[in-house]
Amino acid sequence: MRADITVSYIYSSPEHNYFTREKFDVGTAPNFEHDEVELELGRGIMDDRFEFSKYPLTFISEEVTIAVCRSLEIEYRPSLFRRNIVISGVNLNQLIGKRFFIGDVEFEGIEHCAPCTWMNAVMKKGAYKLMIGRGGMRAKVTKGGFLKRGTNALITEHDFEFLDPLQGLNRPKIPH
Repeated sequence: MRADITVSYIYSSPEHNYFTREKFDVGTAPNFEHDEVELELGRGIMDDRFEFSKYPLTFISEEVTIAVCRSLEIEYRPSLFRRNIVISGVNLNQLIGKRFFIGDVEFEGIEHCAPCTWMNAVMKKGAYKLMIGRGGMRAKVTKGGFLKRGTNALITEHDFEFLDPLQGLNRPKIPH
């Protein structure tokens, strides 16, 4: 299967703003925006806080980020979501448990990236609830290469019908 998608934003951050912090203690670590990153097998973005973790990359749907900000009546700032790759044109939940290429990089979708309650502190009360089932996807690199912002081909050997990117999971996790 082949689909045209858009990589709208690529972010990295050297430190955690939420994870490992006291509840609702929001950190101030910056997000760095990239036009292109080189990704290596089994690693995340160089110098990112999750570069060497079990879940080195996170994706989120741009359609979801726009809808959440619109529903909360706040300025659209995709960096607030603290995901590495903001993508449009595909429902990310359909890629969980599957291998896929974007450009020359092969990824494996590992699991749903559930939102955390910090989203309410960072954005506005209600953000967490709006993201349940559509908080994104954790992924790993299975073949390295360069990932660039802009229109890309998403290629996978798996067939699936195209679901609306705003459609969430019916349950919080899909088993591997």
